[in-house]
Amino acid sequence: MAERPVYVIVVGGGKVGFYLTHRLLTAGYEVALIEKDRVRAASISAQLGSCACLVGDGDEMAFLATSGIERADVLAAVTGDDEDNLVACQLAKRKFKVPHTIARVNNPSNVQLFHRLGVDVAVSATELILNEIDTALATDSDIHRMPLEGTESALVRITVPLGPAVGHPFGELRGLSQERVLLLVRDGHQLNSETPLLAGDQVVIFTSRPSSDFLLEEVEALSPAVR
Repeated sequence: MAERPVYVIVVGGGKVGFYLTHRLLTAGYEVALIEKDRVRAASISAQLGSCACLVGDGDEMAFLATSGIERADVLAAVTGDDEDNLVACQLAKRKFKVPHTIARVNNPSNVQLFHRLGVDVAVSATELILNEIDTALATDSDIHRMPLEGTESALVRITVPLGPAVGHPFGELRGLSQERVLLLVRDGHQLNSETPLLAGDQVVIFTSRPSSDFLLEEVEALSPAVR
């Protein structure tokens, strides 16, 4: 008797859910995708014809019961809402005995909470990016550039020096050019733009320019906006 394919339920039909489902289908898994927006669900169904796209809330027990969840091997909740992802995983694990649950965690501070509440795998994109940056940019230099393969763009990590910026939230500072600031980091943890900066904090910037030295000069010159 041939073994049945692994059955995965994906909750959330945004970009993450769409591409995850596409990859799973390509790899030969059986996949059902749950998306609450009917128009979005119809679009996904048209693009991924071999996927069962179900319209409903993946964090509602009654709806999950209609998804074939009793035979699911994995439930992956990847919506943009941490609470919805947690509830979906808890229902899958506790009510339907799904062996493996995976949750996307949008707020990195929720990772440990998800683990304590029984989610098997809690994935924080921010934490993954930070880990990659820490590995790639492991250096004591005040500025380090990590080229992005196949492009002229790069990620640049700059250490905030003692100066006018210290003690002020990043969101209130002026002087940085129109580069894309991706992350503010302190001791490996992401800061928000309202947190007052300290000397030694790090700014991670995406740049498409071939040189990065001007960014260090601009970070050193950051100062509070005049009100």
